[in-house]
Amino acid sequence: MSTEQFNSQEQDSPNRLVLCFDGTGNKFLGDEADTNIVKIYQLLDRNTPNQFHYYQPGIGTYVEHQNSNSSTGNLWTRLKSKVFTAIDQGVGTSFVHHVLAGYRFIMRYYNEGDEIYIFGFSRGAYTARFLSEMLYSIGLLSRGNEEMVRFAWDTFSDFQRTRGNDPQTKADIARVEYMKKFKTTFCRPDVEVHFLGLFDCVNSVGNFEIPLHQKSYKVIAEPPAKHIRHAISIHERRLKFKPALFHIDEQAQREGKSDVKEVWFAGNHGDVGGGWGFAQDQRYLLSDTPLEWMIEEVKKLPDCKLAWTKGPVIRQDDSKQFKRRGILGWLFQKQRSEHEIRVETMQPHDMLAFGRGASWVGTMCWWILEILPIFSRLELEDGKWVPRHLPPNLGAMRDIPLGANVHPTVHAMYKAGVLSLDQMPVLGGTDVTIPTISGAAAIFANRLKQRDKLSREAKAGKPSPGGGSKVSVKPKGWDNLGCVAARSWNWD
Repeated sequence: MSTEQFNSQEQDSPNRLVLCFDGTGNKFLGDEADTNIVKIYQLLDRNTPNQFHYYQPGIGTYVEHQNSNSSTGNLWTRLKSKVFTAIDQGVGTSFVHHVLAGYRFIMRYYNEGDEIYIFGFSRGAYTARFLSEMLYSIGLLSRGNEEMVRFAWDTFSDFQRTRGNDPQTKADIARVEYMKKFKTTFCRPDVEVHFLGLFDCVNSVGNFEIPLHQKSYKVIAEPPAKHIRHAISIHERRLKFKPALFHIDEQAQREGKSDVKEVWFAGNHGDVGGGWGFAQDQRYLLSDTPLEWMIEEVKKLPDCKLAWTKGPVIRQDDSKQFKRRGILGWLFQKQRSEHEIRVETMQPHDMLAFGRGASWVGTMCWWILEILPIFSRLELEDGKWVPRHLPPNLGAMRDIPLGANVHPTVHAMYKAGVLSLDQMPVLGGTDVTIPTISGAAAIFANRLKQRDKLSREAKAGKPSPGGGSKVSVKPKGWDNLGCVAARSWNWD
C-alpha cells in the first residue's frame, strides 16, 4: 500500500485492525489440525480495503535471530536451533518478541478512531491479553517512534510483576506514577482494544508466572478491552496449563464498565483452542463449538464491523479418511452408528492419561511436572484465588468458580453418554489437602495400571466405554456466514 493510499484511507473511514496470536508450537498446517486462530484468520475478508490483518505463529515455532528451518545449515546450527526452540516452548523465552511484534503492527497502522480486534489461543491468548493491558496501561507510542518501544515494554513489564504486591511499596507507587507520565508524554491518548477473544488463556511464561512469595492476586480494576470473550477448557488438568481468568473489580462490574464473558467448554486445552486432527470416522471436532461461539459473540455485538468471507474453513479431504482405513478396512470393518462414532471420537483428550492424546513417553514427562512442586498455580479456596506451589498438582482438575458459565453442550454431551458423571464440572473449587509421598506414588501407579488396561482392551478389540440413550446428531452450520465449518451439533 502506498503512502498516498494509506493517508487517503486514514481520512475516509476508520480502519479495523485484527491481530491473531497462535498457541505454543502452533503454526499453519493446512488441514483440520489447524487451531481456531488460523480458522478465524481464514474466515476474515482480507480484501476489505480498511481492514488490516496480522497472524503470528505460536511461541516455540521460531526464535528471533535463529534459523527457522532446523533442517538446514551445519550440525551445530541445527542443534542450536532445536535447543532454543525447545526452551522457548517450555518457558516462553521469546514472549517479549511476540508481544512487541504485535505492538509494532498496531503502531504502524492505527489511526484515531480505529477499532482493534485481538484473538489468541494458549500462550498466544496470554500474549493477546498482555498486549491489550499494555495498550490500556501505558498507551500506544506515536508512529515512527520505534526506539521507544523497548522503554515502554520495560516500564509496563515491571509494573506487571509488582502490581500484586500488598501493600504497595514506595517504589511500586513511584513506578505507577512514572508509567502515567510516560503515557502522557510519548503515547497517543485513549487507544483501546475493541474486542479481545481468547481460547483457553494460560500463563506459562517464566518471567510472569506467580512468584512463590506473592500472597494475594491483584484484580483488574477495569478490563483492558471494551468487549472480552474467553472460552475455557473444563477437562485440562496439567499444571502448566492452568487458566488465566479475569478477576474484574467488583465496583467496575456494578458500574457496568465491564463486558466480560468467560464460558467453560468440554475438552482439554487443544479441544477448546484447536490443534487436534480428525480421528478415524470423526466428522466433528470438540473445538468446533468454541470456534462457533466466539465468532457468534463477535458478530452479535451491535458495534462490530468486521468483514467476513463466505467460504468454509479448511477441511480435511474425505479421501484421506478413506486412505487411512484402506480399501479392505472400508469394506469389511463393522459399521457403527452415528451415535457410536460420536461417543468414541468426541471424548476429551487428556495428556495425563495413557492413550488419550499423548505418547507413553509424553504422558510420563507431563507427570514429572505434576509431581514436583516447582511451579506456582492459583487455587480456588473459600471463594478466593490463592497462589500455591504445595501440595503438588498431581493431575488435579481445574478449579471452576461458583456461578461459572458452562456452555449448554456440556450437559447435552453428558445426557448423550459422551461424558461420564466424573467428567462433569464441579463448581466452587476443591479442598486443600497435603498428600504424602506414598499418596503421590499411588496416584502414579494407578495411571500405569490404566495404561496397561487400555493396552489389553485394545488388543482384545473391546470398544471404548460409553453409554446413554441413542440420539440423533445433526450438523449445525453458520447460516449467517454460509459456512459449513461450524460442526457443533443439536441433541434431540
